[in-house]
Amino acid sequence: MKAEGNGHGHKAGSVALSFLVGGIVGAGVALLLAPESGRKMRKRIVHFSEDAKEKAEGSLEGVKDKVTTAFEKGKVLLKRA
Repeated sequence: MKAEGNGHGHKAGSVALSFLVGGIVGAGVALLLAPESGRKMRKRIVHFSEDAKEKAEGSLEGVKDKVTTAFEKGKVLLKRA
C-alpha cells in the first residue's frame, strides 16, 4: 500500500506540521521585535508560549490518533495475509 502524499515525497501531515512550526516561530520573532515595555513584553511572551504549547499538544494528539489508526489498520491487514 502506498502512502498518500503531495506528489513530491512529503506526506500532508509533515507539510502541515512544517507550516504550524513556521507560524509559531514567525509569531515569536514578531513578539520579540515589537517595541513594548519589558513587563508587557514578558507577559506577551508567557501568553504566547502557553498558546503555542496548547496548539502543539493538540497537533501531537492528532498525530497520535493517526498513527494509532494506521497501526490498527496494519494489524488487520497482517491478520488477513
